[in-house]
Amino acid sequence: MNKLQIKDFKAFKDELVLGFSNKNFLLYGENGAGKSSIYEAIKVAFFRDKIVSTIPNAPTPEDQDQVNGDFWNKYNNKATNANFEIKLNEVKLPDFPTAEYQPFMMSLEDIFFEDKIRLVTLLEQFYFSISDIDSFSNEKYLDIQQDVNAALLSFKENIEIEIDNEDDFTIKIIDSNRNLESKADIKKYFNEGKLNLVILLLLFTSIKIAQNSSKKRILVLDDFITSLDASNRTFLIKYIFDNFSEFQILIFTHNVSFYNLIMYLINHIYKINAKWEFANLYEIDNNSKLYIKSSIERAANIKALYHSIGTPANTLSVEDIGNKIRQKFEVLLYEFSKLTMIGTVEDSKKILERIEISKNIYYKENKTASDLIDELDTVLDENNLNNLPNRLKTKIEQYKKADFGNLKKIISELKLYQKVTMHPMSHGTIGQSPFTTNEIEKSLELLEKFEKYLKVLVDGDVAMV
Repeated sequence: MNKLQIKDFKAFKDELVLGFSNKNFLLYGENGAGKSSIYEAIKVAFFRDKIVSTIPNAPTPEDQDQVNGDFWNKYNNKATNANFEIKLNEVKLPDFPTAEYQPFMMSLEDIFFEDKIRLVTLLEQFYFSISDIDSFSNEKYLDIQQDVNAALLSFKENIEIEIDNEDDFTIKIIDSNRNLESKADIKKYFNEGKLNLVILLLLFTSIKIAQNSSKKRILVLDDFITSLDASNRTFLIKYIFDNFSEFQILIFTHNVSFYNLIMYLINHIYKINAKWEFANLYEIDNNSKLYIKSSIERAANIKALYHSIGTPANTLSVEDIGNKIRQKFEVLLYEFSKLTMIGTVEDSKKILERIEISKNIYYKENKTASDLIDELDTVLDENNLNNLPNRLKTKIEQYKKADFGNLKKIISELKLYQKVTMHPMSHGTIGQSPFTTNEIEKSLELLEKFEKYLKVLVDGDVAMV
């Protein structure tokens, strides 16, 4: 996929444009910002027939028309109630040639099981391009079993599975260390993290085996890491990168730590940054706002554009530069708010207020304040009162950033130039310059410092620059 456009669809009243540029795509979205609406739009685009099959049958054709209309109306934006529009690569549905693609879509919200995990039932819950799941399971269950067990071994898990083809492809989970095995009531014997890992590996292995190299393969993952511990999250992302390099991968998450982990692996371990687009989605004043990072210029580039105004190669005005500065400042504020979990993002003014009243920020090597809370919980669960206050304080100090005051100074100075950074220059009075050269230069200098601070924060270097 190169481009997705959706309008009047669920959370999106105005048109939302996602430029994938035929690359992989990592999206961070606040809860309620519309991330799941994007996931649903892709599902409607590629799996319309499967969705239609879930529409209830009505007793008469007239009643069926009403049922069909009510069903599709639930996808419309409630504010406009206009019929939604979805375009892929500039082609409006249903004219897009979906047959050329082989998509697989996964969200843990789709998982449901009571006391057993059955392969066929599991695969049917998801939106996978497998034409005959029964035949696929019957032919490939041993390959799936072997691949899952190899992955569990590489994840250093002490469990393995067996798929019983004579019992509706029910999954037996075996823990030889505890001399335990079970196909039924598995929630009683195995924790949620292990069960979710088994389920995810069953799904990913099935995708790997079912893929058709003659088609354009797409893997869409929406908040699929519930209850996995940090080490298994790392193993799982590496497993995806290692096994699905021929797929276009779209990952949506509201988990800041998981987003940061993926960014770190892409940039520093696999060094495949050029194959990815990164985006943030926020809900501000009941409107969804999307920033694709490659479209947001670095402060140094904005400075170069400013200094080249008036040259034949640069047709921008000073007002254009002011808008770029304002947008860059806004994006940096959202990034900082996301990384440090200052609070729910509302608008740039609210973020500034939170920064001004905050005494400290807590962030450590791609871990956020929520990770700190998890670590404090672990210490408390140890039921060891020996030196407890100091042990808790040590954990807190590992996350506390002593240089936060320097960033607050940068942001306070930027606020002084809010005519440039927070408001478009075009809002100035006619005949009167709404800015000065010094304001622009100083704003750009401060933006570069802010940008550099965030870079070292993400990279795990706590030194202020």
